[in-house]
Amino acid sequence: MAIDDELFRAVFSAHPAAVCVVTAAGPDDVPSGLTTSAVTAVSMEPPLLLVCVGTGSRTLAALRHSGGFAVNFLAAHNERLSDRFAGKSTQKFAGLAWRPSERAAGAPLLPARHLSAVAECRVHQEVAAGDHSVFLGRVEGATVHGRAPMLYHERAYLNLPAPALAGP
Repeated sequence: MAIDDELFRAVFSAHPAAVCVVTAAGPDDVPSGLTTSAVTAVSMEPPLLLVCVGTGSRTLAALRHSGGFAVNFLAAHNERLSDRFAGKSTQKFAGLAWRPSERAAGAPLLPARHLSAVAECRVHQEVAAGDHSVFLGRVEGATVHGRAPMLYHERAYLNLPAPALAGP
């Protein structure tokens, strides 16, 4: 017996998850991106992660076109940026000082001040899964910025405190 949509959402809203912006370069290097919490590590050898992208997403076409993507892990207190990329606007990158990734087929890397980390990936495999495509990405480069992450939990943003600095 299948569960209903509301119960399915409730189960996963009880599980805190990192808030990420997945980006890719589309035709003519037009940047595309979406907010998601459907990101997880898969393998250490080779280094693989997965992201899930809805079949109705404009970013899906850009990801398929370029063969690469970046996972921009948002730092705490970046709700406005998360909301910007969760929407349907075609101007998500307007006024945002992003740069193209050399390791991830030109995928936009968001400004470091907004991030706790970033992973630059090449598509390793795409798998159809219901109303989403699951992309396995081979991590070709990564940066950790040392900022507290922003999480999504119980259908709301959750900001963790800044990590304690290591001292002598």
